[in-house]
Amino acid sequence: MKTVNIYIETTIKSPIVKDGKYASALVFTRSNGEEAYRVMSGEECESTYNRLTLIAIIKSLQKLKEQCHVVIHTDNAYIKNISEQGAPEKWRRSEWKKATGAEVQNKELWKMYLEEAEKHETEFRFCASNDYQGLLREELT
Repeated sequence: MKTVNIYIETTIKSPIVKDGKYASALVFTRSNGEEAYRVMSGEECESTYNRLTLIAIIKSLQKLKEQCHVVIHTDNAYIKNISEQGAPEKWRRSEWKKATGAEVQNKELWKMYLEEAEKHETEFRFCASNDYQGLLREELT
């Protein structure tokens, strides 16, 4: 199974609502052993850090044409921790309600994330900086 590393960068880094951009780099090794990458970016008005991170992950997973081992590198500890704890699957089973009864924020994105992530073996790594950070920041300007 091919391993794909996904590196995520966003222009929003705090819990505020504003216009923001995201970028991701999908990094993999070709059959000849050479490393290759694909960069994607987008933007959303009136967004948040968590929304942009989720969108970048979803759009990246949607580009994969076969089942892969996917390592998602992000500095968004909330998205990483929620995913690793299996909360999105628990929310789906409880009809997108939290234990408190409150509705899950960004549930449409979490639904899309689950749909895409189930096609692959996924893991998260907290990553405050990476080799692709400069390239991704260029995409965001």
